[in-house]
Amino acid sequence: MALTIVQIKLSAEAICGVTLEPYLQVRKGTSTTVSGEDVPEEGVSDSKYVLRYRWYRSVHRGGQICWIHPDREATVQCILCLRSRAEIRKSFHCTPECLQQHWPQHRQLHEQRRLKGPENGYVAELSRSSQTVTAGGETWIEVGKGRSYTPSPEDVGSSIKCEVVPIDSSSHFNETGVASSASTARVRPVPLCPQRALVPVPPPRGSNPAGKFTALTYNLLADLYASVDAHGHCCQQWALSWQYRKQNLLKELLTYKADILCLQEVQSNHFDNFLAPELQKAGYTAIYKRKTTELYTGTSYAIDGCATFFKRDKFALVKKYEVEFNKAALSLSDSIPADQKKAALNRLLKDNVALIAVLEALDPPQLEGANRRQLICIANTHIHANPELNDVKLWQVHTLLKGLEKIAASADIPMLVAGDFNSVPGSAAHSLLVNRIVENNHPELQNDPLGILRPASKLQHNLHLASAYAAVHEARDGGPALQKQKRRMDPKYHEPKFTNMGQGFQGTLDYVLYTTNSLVPTATLELPDESDIKDTRNSKAGLPNETWSSDHIALLAEFQYKQT
Repeated sequence: MALTIVQIKLSAEAICGVTLEPYLQVRKGTSTTVSGEDVPEEGVSDSKYVLRYRWYRSVHRGGQICWIHPDREATVQCILCLRSRAEIRKSFHCTPECLQQHWPQHRQLHEQRRLKGPENGYVAELSRSSQTVTAGGETWIEVGKGRSYTPSPEDVGSSIKCEVVPIDSSSHFNETGVASSASTARVRPVPLCPQRALVPVPPPRGSNPAGKFTALTYNLLADLYASVDAHGHCCQQWALSWQYRKQNLLKELLTYKADILCLQEVQSNHFDNFLAPELQKAGYTAIYKRKTTELYTGTSYAIDGCATFFKRDKFALVKKYEVEFNKAALSLSDSIPADQKKAALNRLLKDNVALIAVLEALDPPQLEGANRRQLICIANTHIHANPELNDVKLWQVHTLLKGLEKIAASADIPMLVAGDFNSVPGSAAHSLLVNRIVENNHPELQNDPLGILRPASKLQHNLHLASAYAAVHEARDGGPALQKQKRRMDPKYHEPKFTNMGQGFQGTLDYVLYTTNSLVPTATLELPDESDIKDTRNSKAGLPNETWSSDHIALLAEFQYKQT
């Protein structure tokens, strides 16, 4: 029973650090066709028939290419790279704008070369290779064996080829079939994730804050929603792949070094297999609340949820609460007339969740007169998205706040409420959060077919919440960075001008809120403007793209405990 390779495919795009694995169809004998994964790999099985995998890198000849965009010819070279004797190929760019945008990378190259000593010129690749082959007039050097290969920095600018040969391990001449191969475009370098600094916010006069911690909220864009149909207008398919985005998102999260991470649209298998173990290595403890209804993605079922991470050297988990708005909807439906119950549940059952954690500070602030442990409550949520169901959004937010009121009544502790609320500034849900009430004449209250928002007087809470970014507007002092931050905020509602930039929508949906009677914001993460978002390969600004790997941006604030 000989093996014949019927088809071999390899991703056209290759990214440094993103693993490549070919898709194979293999015929056994004369009839049965199976996936390449169903045929053992040479060296890892005693089977008679196996597949031998070899990976090759092309040896580039001719004109120079852009280090950032390997599919473009270079027109600009960084002179400082030459002076610092950095590797030559990393000094080339396709345009002056490309060089300017990626200048932080060059500064790192210059510093690395200063510390490590000269490494000018190309790496002597042929001396490192185990085998050199020539095919179709091109020279290839062997760089790997096995079913998969992860491009390294040395591969950037070169193409990668995978060659697969059927093997009969019992035969003296064991290559029983014709070699099949597929190759990629030139390997792209590891992307530069967003570079954003903390902007200090001078605390109000007369305040005496103590202690310090940072908290971040970020909707990661779950892979099951990252389709070309939804995001192809601003993002190429290779930059939408989870294999690419997960590395960029992780790098971005680690860059911020936040003490608390509130993440939304975290796909359950990606939480288990990637985010939780990787962030655990970085010193975080994780808790997770998944939604209750899986979605079919075309090949498998998947589900997302909310994940909260906290630095284990700064906080310990005291208690966790999981909020399923579906359960609250079922409870509410008991008060709805039987003939309306089906329609009511169809409108209210939206599978959104919240995750609430009560944490204890392991290094409590030295507050005057304090002789007890310092607790803090963190609420992480993802509210329903449909813009036609503002009544459902408001009901979900009100339900969450009433639950938090119960926690506040049992323990007088600081609170943070963060997440993707899918509600713009000035909406009824936003008004309830920051104003503690919704005005009777708010236009969104007219959309209440179930009567769940009446009377409007019940739409209130007693938590003293404010937006962390609103503190930027209220700050009277501060230098140029703070003034720049203010220009990137909505002057009416004092929120960022946008946290989401998708197809047909640009606005703010995400918030970090805090209790004003117990916490003081002392810094916020720098906000981008449209020019920062724009992809160098796409004249139209939009999210996600090859640098920004979600359709949302992260928000982060630094807090100190208020002296009471």
